[in-house]
Amino acid sequence: MFSSGRAINALTIDLPAEVPEWVELIPAGRFTGRDGRGPWFSDIPLILQAFISDQATGIEPVVDYDHQSCVVLQTGQKAEAAGWIKQLEERSGAIWGRVEWLAEAAQDIAGRRYRYLSPVFDYDATGRIVKLVSVGLTNVPNLFLRALNSMEEPGVELLKQLNELLGLEAGADAAAALAATKELQGKATATQTALNSLRKATGAAESADLQTVANSVLTQFVPRSEYERVANALSTQQQQSKEAEIDQVVDQAIADGKVAPANRGYFRAQASADLAAFKQFVAGAPVIAAPANTQRAANTLQERQDTNPLIANAKARAAAK
Repeated sequence: MFSSGRAINALTIDLPAEVPEWVELIPAGRFTGRDGRGPWFSDIPLILQAFISDQATGIEPVVDYDHQSCVVLQTGQKAEAAGWIKQLEERSGAIWGRVEWLAEAAQDIAGRRYRYLSPVFDYDATGRIVKLVSVGLTNVPNLFLRALNSMEEPGVELLKQLNELLGLEAGADAAAALAATKELQGKATATQTALNSLRKATGAAESADLQTVANSVLTQFVPRSEYERVANALSTQQQQSKEAEIDQVVDQAIADGKVAPANRGYFRAQASADLAAFKQFVAGAPVIAAPANTQRAANTLQERQDTNPLIANAKARAAAK
């Protein structure tokens, strides 16, 4: 198992002296490259479909000189075409191509100035060839192979380094690296969003780093333990104030004769559950008992009668008759 990638000049095919129209580009079966790379095998339907799809958009695989089209960005040299692959087909498990040779390339082949063909193809992590990219005319495949390997697949070496940085296995493919990178990107985005929120909350500058924001938080806000202590004390005070108000409202209802003293516990529970509703109930409730101040007045009158000497003498004479 190996990483997916692109094989350049991994194998060479000897051209006949006459200029062929059809040439074998990828051998049949499972094969390895001249330098031991592989093994590879062709997914023929996929290769043909990729060729047809590209051709439908006006793109045809190039036959170039010494794979210059693959390394033009590195070398800066011209990458002239020797021909164009106009058609692909499968023959006994191999991929053959019909090449439209340019006149100069045809003369080079006929004059044996170029002797070998070397295909460039894409493959996946299983070694399955999925696309023919281009073909190169070359004369010194061994020397060129060693020179080209250093720039053949810069992505492969980069992928190895990326896997190491991401903590992935060395053989992880590009899809795994991409997934891990997206996960890191998501975490980075979430972190940046949180930092922006802290900047806004603390009034820090938009460019303030995390340490600056943290220092601002420490200077502007109290420790959590102190916050919780004050919050708990305030909650206790508010509860005590509410309890006192409930007692006052219920006692006033009793004093007004709206609630019987014997039912104080029940009505206090009702007031605790919904004080506003209890107040509304009391406001519309009829008087069911003498108000407490009336009772107190009656009691005071009785006490005065009991202590008045004239009334006491009259009661005594009436009792003696």
